[in-house]
Amino acid sequence: MDLNWYYTEGQLTLKVDREEHKFSLEDLIASSTVYKERRKKIQKVFIIALLIIGAFQYFGGGLPSGQDVYFYVGYIATPVFFAGIIASVSYFYLKHSRKEIIKLDSILQEHLSS
Repeated sequence: MDLNWYYTEGQLTLKVDREEHKFSLEDLIASSTVYKERRKKIQKVFIIALLIIGAFQYFGGGLPSGQDVYFYVGYIATPVFFAGIIASVSYFYLKHSRKEIIKLDSILQEHLSS
């Protein structure tokens, strides 16, 4: 497998087995920025969900005393688990909605350019 790459005039060209693939530097930077923004949003969703679920759990029943160690592990892990599920669902939603925007943008560019 022969792999070469070079950068000229805002284009990153990747040659794999004599087949060229060209990428715009602006597109690569934009996709990286979108990824970082999405990651920050997902982290915020996780923290907010964790705080809300943890508050409901603590203020709803308090912290029981005299329980086994495994009970406390589950008591702490449950809000983390549910916050992780909520963050995962929001990640897939944001990823899917972004694909729809890209698809719409490509359709508009195709029809406006002709």
